[in-house]
Amino acid sequence: MPNTRTLRIDTPSLLRTAGGWRVSAEVAGTVVWFESDDTALLAAPEAFASLFLLPALAERATLVSDAPLDPRWLENAAELVELFSRWWRYPALVPRATAAAAAEPSRDAGAALFFSGGVDSFHSLLCCNESPRLLVMVQGFDFGLDDVVRAKAAHDSMREVAAALGIATGFIRTNVREHPLVRAVAWERTNGGALAAVGHLLAASHSEVLISSSISTRWNEPWGSHLEVDARFSSSRVRFRTVATAHRRMEKIQEVARQTLPRTHLRVCWQNRTATGNCSRCDKCVITRLVLAEAGELEHFTTFEGPATLPAHLDAIRSDKRIQTLAEMSQSEHLEPAIRRSARGLYERSVRRYSLPVRLRRALVHLWHGWRGTPQR
Repeated sequence: MPNTRTLRIDTPSLLRTAGGWRVSAEVAGTVVWFESDDTALLAAPEAFASLFLLPALAERATLVSDAPLDPRWLENAAELVELFSRWWRYPALVPRATAAAAAEPSRDAGAALFFSGGVDSFHSLLCCNESPRLLVMVQGFDFGLDDVVRAKAAHDSMREVAAALGIATGFIRTNVREHPLVRAVAWERTNGGALAAVGHLLAASHSEVLISSSISTRWNEPWGSHLEVDARFSSSRVRFRTVATAHRRMEKIQEVARQTLPRTHLRVCWQNRTATGNCSRCDKCVITRLVLAEAGELEHFTTFEGPATLPAHLDAIRSDKRIQTLAEMSQSEHLEPAIRRSARGLYERSVRRYSLPVRLRRALVHLWHGWRGTPQR
């Protein structure tokens, strides 16, 4: 029987007030909005279509847009549907909409770069010869709309970085992650569409949007923001490009370590254990500190604790998937012996946890409990 379920997106509306710009659309009975006080936004229907393309597939529904969609976007979306079907076995349901007339790219002031203050975005900004004219930060992606303290700290940090380089900034707020259909799918899969949504909103002034790679081509596993995904969200008006796709994260940290600007601004903490900045204790913080220490630069990065506590914090981590990085760090003569020993211990624990026999045993236990319907301890 052919699929009859649809996910409809209303025509987006733009509200221009003395306080800024707000673009919104109703999707499946819930209003999704984006707003900015400092950056002009465009009511681009491709923004909402990009955001809800994958959630619609997860619902086994055909995405339908009331507003006409750019013909190039529609062509690219058909390719994305096939890609997501291969990766995650979603149904290959191509979006439906009237094709709009192809829009001319903006005669803009240069490219826009998404900037979180993390390793990936600092590497794209300082180490890749990209020279963006706008840094874009979004509240509502990695930190919530109610997280005012962290949002202000991140925003202030971005403005200081941009001022040092003579670059403009754009700060955007959105309730994207509060929508039930977005919440129903892992953010690791929907983040690419969310970034593309913001990029389409900027298309009135920027014809290119740069997205820092989070997946190296040497790892190359399915991910929401990916070399094979980002460019396919492009339209006639705006082009998306993934930056530094061949770099491992360790290599990016090593290159960022040689820069002075990130020393007082680098933010990598994803667990948000502290009101602002880095906790220095979660796995992402600790591995970043380890690579900075190996480069001889950790004491200069004031957003982290120094080398003295690093061995204890390495010892406190049960295991980590970055086994290749740990293997290289545990053999480095550039590290203090205590740090190197702790890195070696974490490496050995991680190898045991993620070895093939252990992973197979865990998978069999999971299947057994699922078959019996018993909870796992």
